[in-house]
Amino acid sequence: MKHIIRLIMMLFCLLAAGQASAQVDVRLNPVRSEFLLGEGVAVKLKITNHTDTALVLSNSPERQWLHFTLTRSGSSQPLAPKAVPSFKKIVVNPGSSHEVVVNLRPYFYFNSVGSYKIVATVRMPDMQTTYSSNRASFTLANGGSVRSFAIQSAGKRLKMNVKIMRAGEKDCLFGQVVNADSGSVVGACYMGQYLNFMEPRVMMDRKQNLHVLCQSTPTYFTYSVMGTDGTRRSYQVLQRTGGPVDLITAGGGIKAIGLTPAKKPGSGDMPGIRDISER
Repeated sequence: MKHIIRLIMMLFCLLAAGQASAQVDVRLNPVRSEFLLGEGVAVKLKITNHTDTALVLSNSPERQWLHFTLTRSGSSQPLAPKAVPSFKKIVVNPGSSHEVVVNLRPYFYFNSVGSYKIVATVRMPDMQTTYSSNRASFTLANGGSVRSFAIQSAGKRLKMNVKIMRAGEKDCLFGQVVNADSGSVVGACYMGQYLNFMEPRVMMDRKQNLHVLCQSTPTYFTYSVMGTDGTRRSYQVLQRTGGPVDLITAGGGIKAIGLTPAKKPGSGDMPGIRDISER
């Protein structure tokens, strides 16, 4: 009889635990399945509150309300963090969801290409109860080489690379800056969707910014500029006006010819060309 009572109690506890775990749902998805080594690694976290009270998720002096655990293929050890993030307080109302997009690169050492797994853990207001997300995955790749420049900047030897990589269902161009002495990647950024109708135009200006002009659709072109730190300085979608399309040196700078700024999305005249880092 005691064994039966004990079994019933165990089943009751398991049922209660299952019901409790359904009170808060945590879903995690990278914004893309593949990132270029050196660019921001953005993930989207969705928290759904199935309780009848608002969840106020905030940090305590000892703990953050959100924690990420990452592992790389071929290693059983979690990826070493390089900084402790401080996430803003959020409120998830009863029966609703809240989405957070986080760039992981400032907080982890992404030094190698390969496949990565990530789990998010959300700590409840009592700072004891936690809920974990699904195990999501993404890949860091080095892309294919399109063009490269060797420069000197602030006493360092750098390589300014233009890379091509598949992102979703589109070929895209990326800029990447590599320390030529250590081989470490300084930074990288998305430069534009690439349609192989015209060879990309690539130039360096006097300040050693990298300019990339590429055709993105039969009618539209993308013009981006990257600095020596691997961050993007500007991004434009342009439309053909007639005549040759090119990058030229003019007035001590660089400009695109044969093009004019495209109308803003929603006007009915511009296709779905977007910065993939915003997806």
